[in-house]
Amino acid sequence: MSPAAIALPVPAAVPEFLAPRIEDLRRTLRAGRREEALTAARTISEELAESHGPLHNYTLHALELVAFCAQLAGHPAMATEISVHTAAAWQQVLDANHRQIRRQARNGAATWLTVTNAPDAVRTGTSLLALLQSVYGKDHPSTPFVERRLNAITGADWEAARNALRASGPALLIKP
Repeated sequence: MSPAAIALPVPAAVPEFLAPRIEDLRRTLRAGRREEALTAARTISEELAESHGPLHNYTLHALELVAFCAQLAGHPAMATEISVHTAAAWQQVLDANHRQIRRQARNGAATWLTVTNAPDAVRTGTSLLALLQSVYGKDHPSTPFVERRLNAITGADWEAARNALRASGPALLIKP
């Protein structure tokens, strides 16, 4: 655990002051207005970062919500980047084995499997791989899987690259 790390539980409930805005965001998602929900989630996240700080648990939970909305809005590279960033931020404030860090690493991996643009897949996959190695180590099954997909995307075999860039995986099973 880093010197700045604390071992506080991650709250499950939405803070009372955010409840109406989160409920509005839920209604927006249910109505199918995904881009609008993404914008609302980003606004909440930015406001919380300003008012509470970038590593406050409210801010980090809001970032998780941004990643979720980004995936639903069809922006898997953004969702992956935010999940990776959020997991790395959680690593700074929680015990290294905390479930929240692992959850965000899994979310990042799940969304990354739906990135179909080669430059985005390489950029986000590289940062995801570094995160997975820091969270799970090299022996975890997800680490070599990401390495193999990255190698296929960047390799000389066009057929393997094309196959690796097909969206797959449980990305919509992520939980904000």
